[in-house]
Amino acid sequence: MKTKKIVLLVDDHALFRAGLRLILEGKVDADIIEIEKISDVTGLDEDIDVILLDICLPGLNGIDGMIILQQRWPEARIMLLSALSSHEEINRALELGACCFLHKNTDSTLICNTVQSLLMSRLPIQSDRSQVQKPLSSVVTQTKNLLSIRLLEVLALMAEGHSNKYIADKLSLSENTVRNHIATLMDHFKVHNRTKIIIAAQQAGYLARPE
Repeated sequence: MKTKKIVLLVDDHALFRAGLRLILEGKVDADIIEIEKISDVTGLDEDIDVILLDICLPGLNGIDGMIILQQRWPEARIMLLSALSSHEEINRALELGACCFLHKNTDSTLICNTVQSLLMSRLPIQSDRSQVQKPLSSVVTQTKNLLSIRLLEVLALMAEGHSNKYIADKLSLSENTVRNHIATLMDHFKVHNRTKIIIAAQQAGYLARPE
């Protein structure tokens, strides 16, 4: 008879998995198992209760791999935990049955509280987004403020001090497209120049704050 619940971490970054495991151990009532990619589930015999799933994985990505995880553990609750994502990806994952999405920059207390709630079955399994949002408004609504992968790439290069031309060459874009992306970032953060974009992005958790 199963005596303790199990959380499965699916992420290809060993350092992140180790850090997340340290955060969760002692704060959630479950044992923690780690794997690097979706195909690694073939070696698991455990009955999984909660899955913390990255989107960007080697081989099959997290969203496309959800069907395998759901077939293997139909009662498991899936929480997406990723650094790069788009509105479309998040919406699709929620429609496929994910309970919620959290950015990897999310405060560790919120991550632990959400995992514990999933373990205690206080969050819904339904894939219908309107049902998911009700108890998860503080979690799921964070998706509204997320930047696209391309905007995150532009933001990261801006933070390193690169020019529009360098960014355009690096990302295989036109300089006009880069300028449009920067204008989108200004609008997103409600600021009017590049320096303020970086400051606002640091405050919002998109970029590491300077030491």
